[in-house]
Amino acid sequence: MEETKEPKSHIPMRLNILFLIVFLFFAAIILRLAFVQLVEGEQYRHELEKFSIRELPISAPRGRILDKNGVVLVSNKPVYTVQYVEEQGKDIDEEKVADRLAKILIPDITKFGTDKELLKKTIDLRSTLPVAFGKDGTSKLKEQITAKLKAVPKQEDVDKMTDFQLVKTAMYVGLRVRSPFDDQERREVIKKLSANLKATGEPTDFNNLSDTELLKNAISANLDVSLTLDKEDRTDLAKEVKTQIRLLPSPAGLSDKSDMDLLRLVNLFGMDIDLRLSEEQRQFQWHKLSLLQEMRSPQLASYIPRRVKVNISQAEMFQIEERRTELPGISVELEPVRQIFEDPDGSAFGTHFLGYINAIKPEILKEYVAQGYNAIDRIGVTGLEASYERYLRGKDGIMDVHVNKNSETVEKTLRRAPEPGNDLVLALDWRFQSKVEAILKEEFEAFKKKPTTPKEFKDAHVLAMNPNTGEVLAMASYPDYNLNLYYDRKKFNENYSSLILPNEANRFIYTPYPPASTYKPLSVMIALQEGLTTPNETINDTGGYKIGTSYKRNWKPGGHGMVNARRALQVSNNTYMYIMADRLGKRGGDNYVKQFSILDYYNAQFGLGVKTGVDLPGESSGRPNPYNYYGNLADAFIGQYDLFTPMQIGQYVSTIANGGYRIRPHLVNEIRRGTTDPKKPGQTLTLIEPQVLNRVDIDPKYIQVVREGMRLVTQPGGTVSRAFTGLPFTVAAKSGTAQTGKSAENALVVGFAPYENPQVVFVVIAPNSLRDGTSSSDATGPIARRLLEAYNELNPGVLTHGVVPPPSETTQP
Repeated sequence: MEETKEPKSHIPMRLNILFLIVFLFFAAIILRLAFVQLVEGEQYRHELEKFSIRELPISAPRGRILDKNGVVLVSNKPVYTVQYVEEQGKDIDEEKVADRLAKILIPDITKFGTDKELLKKTIDLRSTLPVAFGKDGTSKLKEQITAKLKAVPKQEDVDKMTDFQLVKTAMYVGLRVRSPFDDQERREVIKKLSANLKATGEPTDFNNLSDTELLKNAISANLDVSLTLDKEDRTDLAKEVKTQIRLLPSPAGLSDKSDMDLLRLVNLFGMDIDLRLSEEQRQFQWHKLSLLQEMRSPQLASYIPRRVKVNISQAEMFQIEERRTELPGISVELEPVRQIFEDPDGSAFGTHFLGYINAIKPEILKEYVAQGYNAIDRIGVTGLEASYERYLRGKDGIMDVHVNKNSETVEKTLRRAPEPGNDLVLALDWRFQSKVEAILKEEFEAFKKKPTTPKEFKDAHVLAMNPNTGEVLAMASYPDYNLNLYYDRKKFNENYSSLILPNEANRFIYTPYPPASTYKPLSVMIALQEGLTTPNETINDTGGYKIGTSYKRNWKPGGHGMVNARRALQVSNNTYMYIMADRLGKRGGDNYVKQFSILDYYNAQFGLGVKTGVDLPGESSGRPNPYNYYGNLADAFIGQYDLFTPMQIGQYVSTIANGGYRIRPHLVNEIRRGTTDPKKPGQTLTLIEPQVLNRVDIDPKYIQVVREGMRLVTQPGGTVSRAFTGLPFTVAAKSGTAQTGKSAENALVVGFAPYENPQVVFVVIAPNSLRDGTSSSDATGPIARRLLEAYNELNPGVLTHGVVPPPSETTQP
């Protein structure tokens, strides 16, 4: 039989062809990749670098602050600012840059710390000092460090230590210890330290010290302190202490250490040191370190420019530009800073209400970044700058910056232009504010020179308001200072301790004072409203009145004789007030304490003891008296009990002047859209209308009785009649002399004009200006009179023919 041939399979050949095709395909890919990488790689890298984009913010101009007539009080001016930004891909010697920069820029620092503090700052900034102690000096330094090293416990002894010994050792070897005390332990340490100081006679307030500082004082005084660490905290701290001990060199290991290495150990052990620098060298190092600190600001991303120094001179700018190649990362940019209006004579203006701006503090940076701020932004810190931050702040623009791998700019594209912040229009006229500031300064200086004036007299304050609208017309304190100092670091440092710090607080809203006899109008209204007396009831003042077990005297020996509600205000009679307080107290029977709540109720009705709502930040609600003895009722009725701020007193007097409406005080009348054209006002966005907070729970006829009594105060026989005699308009007022428990007393005068239709309320306070026998009107009366004369001169006819009616209840929201 013939064999049958099986047909050959073509599969192996097909597979081979397929494998060949796949091989050729991958070979082509590999060749292409090699070509792209080796031949065209550089070109593609350049193309990619062109599209490495970073967003940089363009600071928007901050809104302006204007007076009622459009005069600019706060604006922006361009200044040269030194900036530093890290250049990626370049290894910049920041210390060398700071050194070169320090030789160009004028130092801002005027006070320098000790060599110990200079060393600590140097180490903290990872910097170095140009020190050379010489052979003998280095040997002596090694001996001192050796003694410190020998006192370091062994690692194996750490676990056997008490909690106090462990904390003490941790601090000894340079570790930071967080809050080692609980509240009870802290009180015990303060008690021991205070007892120890009584023996040494060194006055120190330990209550304001941190736990770490308390512990240092206790260790220095060799006190045995009791403290308890949590088990976990102790374990972690023991581990850190052992690690630190292990890292310390042995005494023998000091032989090959440089002087700077030795100084690091000096800093670690907190040793005193003489760096053997000349005064010029010491000042230069402080200056350099201050610049280096700004360059190494840790809270900013590396690509965000850091402000090294703001507001440099043109000469400094030219020097930097000439040496740009020696200063990598450094540039000089124009940026706006605030410029505050100054009086024509160059003196300060609006110190305590305009406010200032500054960089965002690290502890609140996250909060502001979440609101859309940048880390380099400035925010309002005090005054209107802080209250109206969200209105004054503009909307930053965005610049797309195309950079290469070395952070070199390839191209810039403006994505969004910056929008200026909104403008504020105030209720006050700058001319009146300026005049009030000048009057206050002149009268203060003149009164201070009198031989009878106490040496404690250091400041005075004036507030003027429109009682019908709540508008603040003037607000001045003396001494004051120029707000432009905040934008000139050198001058700020020169003036901070002597001028700025003592006068920085806004006394109008922060500092409460006893109202003294200026409270008596409210005392009379309470007495009338509560049915304790009638307007015409007459009492015989023989010089005092017995309250409980104590006899309280009238300020005038022998008394004023027969007085009623109106005359009691005219002559500022104390006895009348004591009797009304006694009647109120007796009404409460054995539970007289509840009668204090009646006073609190009426106080709040007039804005006393509660916040006024003024558009300034950080307002205080005053200071309530913690005592409620029976005699304190009498003290309260003559204004020697609770303490109130000048703004609260201004709101209280305004409420009397306008017939019983408590109106929110405000400095800003209008918010306008920001504009870059100073001659063209922006669109009005918000008008601040008068806001009636409440109508007081006092019968209007009783308010009128008090108004009449205050009018009598300025008439012959009144306590401030001399101050207002001869004016072409009528004035109602009340003076007060507040006892402070010190050798000097406070002088106050409050009031309004014209009496028939009040347009201006004034409050004048001169703390510590009086001694026994001096009238309060001597210190405050001339200021109040001249204030009203200035207002009348600038606003002819308003005080003599006022036409603005008091607010009606329909204005209440």
